[in-house]
This record gives sequence, C-alpha cells and structure tokens, in this order.
Amino acid sequence: MKKLLLSLALSAIALSTSSRNDETVYICTGPKAEVYHSKSNCRGLNKCSGDVKKVTLSNAIEMGRRACKICY
Repeated sequence: MKKLLLSLALSAIALSTSSRNDETVYICTGPKAEVYHSKSNCRGLNKCSGDVKKVTLSNAIEMGRRACKICY
C-alpha cells in the first residue's frame, strides 16, 4: 500500500512539473539578459535592448535563465 501511495505521489509531481514546463514565458534577446518573465508587459522588460520573445519555460531554463524577481 505504501509503495502504491508513493508511486501515485511521484506520478502527480512528474505531471505537474511537465505541464509547468510547457508554460509560456517571455525573455529579452539582448546580450545581457538573464531572466524570464511571466508577463510580456513586466517592467523588468522595459530596458530590454533586444526583442521580447515568447518561449516555453523549459526552453528558458535550458538557456540558463532564472525567474524575474518582479513578476514571479
């Protein structure tokens, strides 16, 4: 019974993580940009020297980006 509950819990965590990684986030394509944003109109993107691009959360993480402290 314990193994079944543990298995169900791990499955639920895996499902919630994979759906979160498909979430859309926004990044600045400028050379000094390091973060991703939950909203395209976040004030953290105001000084973006490149373009604002829509990507998945998993792609942003693969690029080495971290979450914005303003909108997250």
